[in-house]
Amino acid sequence: MDERSGKALLSGFDIDEVEKVIVNNMLKNYERKVLERSPYDYLKLRLRKSQKAKTLLYQIEGELKIKSKKFSAKAQDYNLFSVLSDVLEKLFNEMTHTLRTARQ
Repeated sequence: MDERSGKALLSGFDIDEVEKVIVNNMLKNYERKVLERSPYDYLKLRLRKSQKAKTLLYQIEGELKIKSKKFSAKAQDYNLFSVLSDVLEKLFNEMTHTLRTARQ
């Protein structure tokens, strides 16, 4: 299932409604942080789930495009919100570092 949340394209996010609300709130907060630094073209997030024993293992791959630069990150964990937070933080840190060094 593909879904748009602002400029974010979400792929594979077949999750229940409560989780969707939390994911959308996390994305809005992240978008606000990114827009304070620089406007961006898009954010792509792809969720993969795999069954490990009785629990689900979540893997998220993210790509952020700002102007002509693309930043990518991925992470996996048993907690959906933890893995989403990790990927978004990695993208933000990479973007911040690149923009800071480009100004110098």
